[in-house]
Amino acid sequence: MVWISAALASLLASSAVASIEPVMGGMMQPRATLLETRLDDADDDSLQRRQTTTTADANMTQWNTDTSAACMSALSSLGTASNPSGTAVCYNLFSLDTNDGTFMADLRLFQVSTPFGDFEGIPPKDISVGLQYNGASVSPVSQGNQTQKTTKRQSSMPALLQTYMFVGQIDKAKMAQPMTMGVLEALVMPTVTLTGKNAVGQPVSTNVSSNEAAFVNGIFSNEVVMSDFSLASLAVDNITAQMHEGSVAFVLPGVNILIFPVGLVLTSIWLVIGVGFYAFGTYERYNYRDMYRRMKARDSNKPGYGARI
Repeated sequence: MVWISAALASLLASSAVASIEPVMGGMMQPRATLLETRLDDADDDSLQRRQTTTTADANMTQWNTDTSAACMSALSSLGTASNPSGTAVCYNLFSLDTNDGTFMADLRLFQVSTPFGDFEGIPPKDISVGLQYNGASVSPVSQGNQTQKTTKRQSSMPALLQTYMFVGQIDKAKMAQPMTMGVLEALVMPTVTLTGKNAVGQPVSTNVSSNEAAFVNGIFSNEVVMSDFSLASLAVDNITAQMHEGSVAFVLPGVNILIFPVGLVLTSIWLVIGVGFYAFGTYERYNYRDMYRRMKARDSNKPGYGARI
């Protein structure tokens, strides 16, 4: 009996273990799979971050190389700076979103000539750069290799002194107007001010022209903003070329009124009013002359004039 009881107990224990094992396996399997999935997702995210960072670093490296070359080429023709600090700025846009008005700007300060006047003797490291936008606001970007400061004077001119990167936002009120290329350039073009202290400790400042090297790389670098006179001249040149080719017919100027003649209408009105007043005065003088002749005829008893009207 004891042996039979032991055998029965062993059989029941084996059945219980066999029935519990699938349940425990079902509970543990999803956790292991979920853990492996999370580890795989974490590896993919980390890989994507590394790839994105590498691409961004490569883009910024290429941007710095291209911008430095373009700025040096544009400023190398300047013999003397247009301000007493002897510096010039090179301003470019790295990106611009015309939908929401966000942009990233690159400002580089170069030494192109020897400082004179109030800025004579002030080290470049003691000069502060200020920006003022007409219709936008910016804030500096803190990146490792985006701010470079050179404390010693380099022998070659122009020499790079400082590099700044800014992110900005065009005012929403300014974005409501028709956004042409010229309007956008005016909104994102800053007024650059340099400030420092001279040898006696007095603050000095000067404005630096942004047009000496602006938009030589990046946004607007391949665009040309033309004045109204230049656009009109270009249109005339195009029409002249088409006339020479025979694609358009020659139209003799001055024989057709192509716009509403406002001046002609106003002049005609004044002409009619003037002629009317002059005619009325002439008619009144004519009547007065006849009345005077009749009065003189009655006074002198000469009936010849009374019959004439």
